[in-house]
Amino acid sequence: MTMLIPLGICMISMAIIFFELPKLKKGGTKLTWTFSILLVMGTSLNIAISLNAIIISPLEAIMYIFQPVSDFLKETLLNKKNL
Repeated sequence: MTMLIPLGICMISMAIIFFELPKLKKGGTKLTWTFSILLVMGTSLNIAISLNAIIISPLEAIMYIFQPVSDFLKETLLNKKNL
């Protein structure tokens, strides 16, 4: 039963490709590649979600990068001992 959902997602993606790709070929190579990459990303994420996979939020990476900067700014700007 659990494999039916990813199979359905793949079938829907194939249907989207079947109907949209002929129209996109008229738009150029960049448009076709962009559509393909976004469709693969969306299909992959939906399959992962349907299989209850753990997906890391991009917000955690952003917080990891900017948290030291935030702490530094809080200490330097809000520390009243320096005034």
